[in-house]
Amino acid sequence: MKFFFTFLLLSLFIFQTNAQSMAVATAPQVSAEVREVRQKTFEKVWTTVNEKHYDPTFGGVDWKRVREVYEPKAAAAVSEKEFHDVLRQMLGELKLSHFAIHPPAAEMVAAQTGRGVTGIDVVMIEGVPVISRVDADSPAALAGVKTGQAVTHIDGKPWKELTAQLETALAIRKVTEGLRAVYQERTIESAINSKPGTTLVLDVLGSGDKPQKFEIARAAFTGEMSQALGNFPPQEVVFESSLLPDNIGYIRFNMWVIPQMAKLRKAVREFAGAKAIIIDLRGNPGGVGGMAPGLAGLLFKEKASLGSMKMRNGSTEFIAFPQPDPFAGKIVLLTDHGTGSTSEVFAAGMQETGRATLIGETSAGAVLPSVFEKLPTGYLFQYAISDYRSPRNILIEGRGVTPDIEVKQTRAALLAGGDTQLDEAVKLIRKPIAASNKAQ
Repeated sequence: MKFFFTFLLLSLFIFQTNAQSMAVATAPQVSAEVREVRQKTFEKVWTTVNEKHYDPTFGGVDWKRVREVYEPKAAAAVSEKEFHDVLRQMLGELKLSHFAIHPPAAEMVAAQTGRGVTGIDVVMIEGVPVISRVDADSPAALAGVKTGQAVTHIDGKPWKELTAQLETALAIRKVTEGLRAVYQERTIESAINSKPGTTLVLDVLGSGDKPQKFEIARAAFTGEMSQALGNFPPQEVVFESSLLPDNIGYIRFNMWVIPQMAKLRKAVREFAGAKAIIIDLRGNPGGVGGMAPGLAGLLFKEKASLGSMKMRNGSTEFIAFPQPDPFAGKIVLLTDHGTGSTSEVFAAGMQETGRATLIGETSAGAVLPSVFEKLPTGYLFQYAISDYRSPRNILIEGRGVTPDIEVKQTRAALLAGGDTQLDEAVKLIRKPIAASNKAQ
């Protein structure tokens, strides 16, 4: 069985819902055929959780009572959206990551490949959306947008207005402040990168909080996409590797999907003679769970465990098997509130085995192995099949992985063209090594 660790797919459909209770009132006629499909869908979701949730106590939630509350609401739903929103609310009662209802795969792919591209990434710093990355030669770069600029308006709308619906939905779910920031970032980026061929009007505060306005032509998406893996939809593939000064390798990738494995292997091999490798997992929400041991195998001399997952019946470990000529130098991982799922498995395992030093911020705390199944309505149902515990038996869900060296990103550093977390990693590597985390 292919299992996945990703709490955030390319869309935010999970939270595009009215958080208020659905009224069970007399509604316009819904055809018998639609009612039958919806009933089968509701039954599929509720029964799957009832039979396959890794915790037979459902974390203290009365799952039978949940059915009594939500089944009539689902039956009373008029629109397709309203019906699936009821399912999302029902799953929200579990207060766990990796339980979600996603639109049909085709819709999700269309939402990503049909979006505009500006080259802007955003990170929340002290409750404010700040531009954290501007891709070279992108429309934003050509327009003069810089890192560190704080976003105030997108196409004339204040950013808080754009995230209002999200905040309402989050109010009924148990999410960490880090996860809240991630969803805010993705909502804002979605507004920035809307329909290609249109013009983005972006208002920001620059150095000294001087207001600036940019008009940016949104380009068409031409990036690489992974292949679908069962019911797990294709995802955008972003990968970057470079040799920094002082012979330090640097790797950054956006998601753990199959095409990344060959890129990761190639980069690690190319850095064989480097002093150290920095692996940037900031903003990486996870993906294919089995890839974490695969990458770790390129970094260990001996077999090592990255932790374990416990299902309702049985458990299994994430074992990293050493590959020929593993990288023997120092490993530093960069983490932040957007580091989730598979990235957390890798980070926790590498940290607790002593193989890597973590720098940055506490990770998302959203790490449950999950699978995707297609529902009778055509929507996708993601549900967790186990928990995850680190090599020291620490439950990471809802807690996150704490870095060895905590360093907050700052707007001032970004405005100056710097990166506090990356700079700290380079500084650490340059220090004389007293106790190295070389290959175990």
